[in-house]
Amino acid sequence: MNIENFYFPVEEQNIALSKNTPWIEEISGYKAIVAPNYTQDDNVISVVKDTYKLVRNRELIEPFMEEVSRLSVRWKIDPSHSFCQSNRMRLQITFPDILVKDQDSDIALSVYLHNSYDQSEGVRLFWGGIRGICSNGVVFGNLLGSFYARHTQGFSFENFYEEFGNASDKISDVQQQILLLQAKPVEQELMEELQKALGKRRMQEIVNTDKVPDKSQWDLLNDITYYISHDVVKAKRADLQIKLSKVYNL
Repeated sequence: MNIENFYFPVEEQNIALSKNTPWIEEISGYKAIVAPNYTQDDNVISVVKDTYKLVRNRELIEPFMEEVSRLSVRWKIDPSHSFCQSNRMRLQITFPDILVKDQDSDIALSVYLHNSYDQSEGVRLFWGGIRGICSNGVVFGNLLGSFYARHTQGFSFENFYEEFGNASDKISDVQQQILLLQAKPVEQELMEELQKALGKRRMQEIVNTDKVPDKSQWDLLNDITYYISHDVVKAKRADLQIKLSKVYNL
């Protein structure tokens, strides 16, 4: 996967208010985040406070990839849940040899790197998995951990080697949770939590009913992750995956 498109130029510019008069009044306390020539119509991505620290995608991705390369394990840039827009990006790295399993498929460990230029999210790093049989993406933020930094603060991947080790050591916890979910039927309380988190109409579309489905909690989770990974645009998948992981305590 070529990630050069993640590195489009981004700049900070002062902003001003035009009053249809010969002069222009500068607005203090704010600045514009601009992507020159990113689109033909509008180069302004967002207007943010002066305290906002612009963290360019390149400034994140290159040191992150350096840390990943130190791990001495096989990895790949995974296009299945990676995307880049003018305001947001998500980059997925998958480790094909670090696996958990269910009755049908291997699930490879993945890590998702997030950034935004419009304050929709800070710098975020989530551990997750990608199901081999159908490329379903899932987040294991509760079980394996996550990282978050605001754009008004600094960030560093210096501890990523240790975090990777911790996540790898907890793979057995993920495997155990999968076995538990395979043995548990879907109950009304779980359905209500999923409907609240993901939306009642969306859940009805996924399971084709407004009743509790006669299947295991793991089977239902795979139905939902399949829907998110195949029927939801990439830029909106992460929010749903994170909500799902919280309901399932993954």
